[in-house]
Amino acid sequence: MSDLSRAIRPLSGSVLVLVLFQGIVGWELTQGTDYGHAHTAYLLTVIALALPVIVIKSGIDNKSVRGNSFAVAGMVVIQLFVGMFLMTDDWGFGWVHVPLAMMIAAHSFAVLISMRNISI
Repeated sequence: MSDLSRAIRPLSGSVLVLVLFQGIVGWELTQGTDYGHAHTAYLLTVIALALPVIVIKSGIDNKSVRGNSFAVAGMVVIQLFVGMFLMTDDWGFGWVHVPLAMMIAAHSFAVLISMRNISI
């Protein structure tokens, strides 16, 4: 194990918090106020893409941690593309954000739970 393994839990916790914040900000966006929905999505994407890289570089052999970290990164990229390209003029694809956000939150929470069993 390397010192990078200490960064996995804070990163997955940050993903979880940012997804919850995205839900709050997204609802406010439907009401006419924008508190940085796009900027939070970009930050979430950077953190989620860094998560599997750090998991692989840390040398963790737990399949649950590896699989869930890649799932988080993949779903966040899909979420970003849905927001950027499918919702430019019409909000008809806004419903896709909800199940994706729920899956991102569940997988990042699974990374947190799986890291509890790994000695650092």
